[in-house]
Amino acid sequence: MILVGAVKSVENAISMLTKNPALVLVPILIAFILAPIHTPNNTNFHFSQESVNVAKEQVRNFVHDFVRNAVIFGILTSIMQAISSYSVSRGVLDIIKQKDYQITQTVFEALKNLPQAAFLNILSWMVTILAVVPPFAYLYSEIMKAESFTIPGSVMDNFFFLAIISLLILLYVAPASLLLIPAYVKTKSVRSALKVYRLALNRLSSTIGFGILIFIAMMIINLPTILTRFIDNQFLAGIIGAPFNGLSNAFSMTAATLFYLSLTKEVEEE
Repeated sequence: MILVGAVKSVENAISMLTKNPALVLVPILIAFILAPIHTPNNTNFHFSQESVNVAKEQVRNFVHDFVRNAVIFGILTSIMQAISSYSVSRGVLDIIKQKDYQITQTVFEALKNLPQAAFLNILSWMVTILAVVPPFAYLYSEIMKAESFTIPGSVMDNFFFLAIISLLILLYVAPASLLLIPAYVKTKSVRSALKVYRLALNRLSSTIGFGILIFIAMMIINLPTILTRFIDNQFLAGIIGAPFNGLSNAFSMTAATLFYLSLTKEVEEE
């Protein structure tokens, strides 16, 4: 019974998107705008087997470039997707109230609230990244300290231990972060939106269940994008993957909005 709210939110999200396909339009449009940069990173990495110092320098440069690109892309994507996330969440609330979903008006409202929505989206991205980084930061530091190509077994044991801890934290953080935009759209308060982390923690089992269901659904939705990995033209790969990325965003925000409403209803009924 604990996971009923999570399961119903996902089921109702599928039903709502099927009956209201207009909810997908803004996310797909944003996905097409991001298509030129939302493509696989084809940078080749050749690990030197001749010198430990050369290999370390290659790893250092690779990590530096990866982090720089991830930060730039992450912030830009978070800002742009704040528009689609707000639009979808606003649309879901309007549909529940049996109001007509007017795309132009909804996008205008999203742009008006973009600073707050973008801040919450960037915060969501940063919190999620911070949950994932520790094991990789540890492994990187050990590689930089190593005097040979061999990584001790104890280091790998610690890496996998930290990875398990990060995964457990991520199971709570990722779905809770999805609720930030719906909470802001509903309350128009950043402070109230931030309270979703405590709300999700108080309903931890449901939150984790919701996160797992969303992850599975998004993997299924994005299965066709795997084919873009075999396309050399990155721009074309981005264009082909855009509709699926947009649909994935629309689905996750629809489900997140419904799940947020479910959690707040449970609290009100107590």
